[in-house]
Amino acid sequence: MTILSSIRNRVGLLVGIIFTALLAFVLGDLLNTNSGIFGGSGEDNTVGTINGHEVTIQEYQNKIEQYSNGKQLDEAQQSQLSDAIWQEMIDEFIFQPEYKTLGISITDDELSEQLYGDRPSSYMNQFFQDQKTGQMSPEFAGPDGSLSGKKIRDFVKKMPAETEVQWAQIERDMRKFLMREKYNNLLRKGMYVTTAEAKHELVDENTKYNFQYIEKKYSDIPDSTIKCTAEELNAYYNENLTKFKQAENMRSMEYVAFDIFPSADDIAKQRKDMQSVIADFKTKKVTEDSAYVTAVTESGMYAKTYLAPGKFPAGADSAFLKAKIGDVLGPFNSGENISIYKVVGQKSSIDSCKIRHILIAYKGGERAAPDIIRSKAQAKLKADSILRVVKSGKTKMEDLVEKLTDDPGSKSGNKGDYGWFNEESGFVKEYKDAGFNNPKGTTVVAETSFGYHVIQVLDKSVLSSKIQVINIDKKVEPSESTIRTIYNKASEFAGKNNNGELFTAAVKKDNLQVLQSEQVTESAKSISGIDNPKEVTRWMYEEKSAVGSISQPFPSTNRYIVCHITKVLNKGYKPADDEAVKEICQVEVRKQKKAKILMDQLIAKKAATIDQWGINAKTPVLANTNMTFAAPYIQGGGYEGTLAGTLITSVVGKISAPIKGSMGVYVFVLLSTEKSKAQTAVEIKTKQTTLIQGVSSRVDGSSAEILKDNGAITDNRAKHF
Repeated sequence: MTILSSIRNRVGLLVGIIFTALLAFVLGDLLNTNSGIFGGSGEDNTVGTINGHEVTIQEYQNKIEQYSNGKQLDEAQQSQLSDAIWQEMIDEFIFQPEYKTLGISITDDELSEQLYGDRPSSYMNQFFQDQKTGQMSPEFAGPDGSLSGKKIRDFVKKMPAETEVQWAQIERDMRKFLMREKYNNLLRKGMYVTTAEAKHELVDENTKYNFQYIEKKYSDIPDSTIKCTAEELNAYYNENLTKFKQAENMRSMEYVAFDIFPSADDIAKQRKDMQSVIADFKTKKVTEDSAYVTAVTESGMYAKTYLAPGKFPAGADSAFLKAKIGDVLGPFNSGENISIYKVVGQKSSIDSCKIRHILIAYKGGERAAPDIIRSKAQAKLKADSILRVVKSGKTKMEDLVEKLTDDPGSKSGNKGDYGWFNEESGFVKEYKDAGFNNPKGTTVVAETSFGYHVIQVLDKSVLSSKIQVINIDKKVEPSESTIRTIYNKASEFAGKNNNGELFTAAVKKDNLQVLQSEQVTESAKSISGIDNPKEVTRWMYEEKSAVGSISQPFPSTNRYIVCHITKVLNKGYKPADDEAVKEICQVEVRKQKKAKILMDQLIAKKAATIDQWGINAKTPVLANTNMTFAAPYIQGGGYEGTLAGTLITSVVGKISAPIKGSMGVYVFVLLSTEKSKAQTAVEIKTKQTTLIQGVSSRVDGSSAEILKDNGAITDNRAKHF
């Protein structure tokens, strides 16, 4: 029962042992059928220890096979399942013994009520909801739309015999979940805040302090002028050792990448291969083009596109403008593709135009504002009326826009003019067509999904020739020979530069880009910039790997990477010579020394009044109003808890001694205190309830972390799975 006192003194991360992933796999197997399995490998016989229990590879593998149940899982699913199984084993060897010691159990009646009662446990909802909508699946929903225990029972009764074992597993996991809930509820009941504590909190929140002060900022003293000795840094490190504790082993590394691009030979070969496609494409009839392009092009999509000069492949304007319908042009290099184009049409048209519009929306139209109540017919009548007014010449259209339009974007001063646009611009087709298909200077009404637009064509670009084409793209892939060449290059680099010093020198000499990955844990599932981190992490945590170790090339999408371990930090206290630790120690020791200097300076300038003290110290006297102990912030500054703590014990009118704060050193005089008004019984009770809820909400995560810490967990799964 010592766990209760431990939680009162500890704020933990909210981490619960949830069997969601395991139940999802099992329930998915009840409602669907799939096949396949994954397994792990490794030379050691154990994947870790939990509370003294050695978890063998065979034991862990058996659980994987049990829950995957013959399914073929992708890497993400494997990772999810592995984590869920590990959490289940933590429950078995750490949490279950704790429950047994406390006499916590779930009776069959309790379990049945939570599974099949009028209000099944909300924990079960996730397994019977539509994953897309979040709504309860109709076949499991009751009259009010919530999960029906009766329908779950009916479902279980009709299960085939071969699924009964799996449902029994769900019941076992549900029992564990309910025991965990009962355990946490027991702990929550032990969390309490007294009436006196609630009153004290209200006083802290509502008592306001008004004061004047002078401040000497730490930033006024350049860091370069403060020297810290090794003895001072070590003293700070030893006095604040708990700040440097880390829960997991960590490695940091840097790596260089050798990108795999198609070689000139690869490109030449693809261009040559495209000649046969060109010849074949030329023979296809218009009615055959769609099927042929869909079958051959990289994207598998067929589309007709108009191209204008400037949009043709580089250097090919003349060839396209001279081409006849049916001609096939190419091949052309196009990024990572080789492309060919078949000419299927020609026209002369403008490239862009500029219009002004007034939108008349109607109720039910796309993005219509809630206050729009006119009907579609009424909107049409109003648009036609505006058109007549504009055409009469009595009123300029730009003068009507802000008054009449329902388009919020036209009320920002642009008078309905969004500038030049082309066929690719993001406006709806009918809107663009009104501009392209009507002469400059005309005004028309166009209907779109937004409503009716009164559109005035302001300007149009000159006519230009456009060629309608359909294209076939083929991605140029690096050949096996090219990939082998890049691998050999990466391998040669790793072999020649097989320690940290050589690696760093080679990177500098060859001007290579170096990418960093800091604090990589053994169980890391992602490393920035690396697609397959599992093999990289395994190498980083091999016994022979150390600071300065250089890896052989690892494949990552479209490249090989060579890694260099730059830092090894093992679980426990970070060493004093770690660069990050040294930096923290230097910052804090430097602040202490600056505080001493500034305090001595202020003491030397001491005066009878705060104003005179400010004059002596050549620093302005500032005012701060309404500071509370619950929110101890300097106006325009930062958090100053020490200053607030001194304020509440100060006497009005008495000047303080210099105080070391977070941002600088302060001298203040308390001007007045606005006492907290007397609290009503309701206010006290409300605050007490809020505080109890806050303390109780930390139970789940705190209890889990405390038990895990006491359970001595060693997790070596990354070496095997």
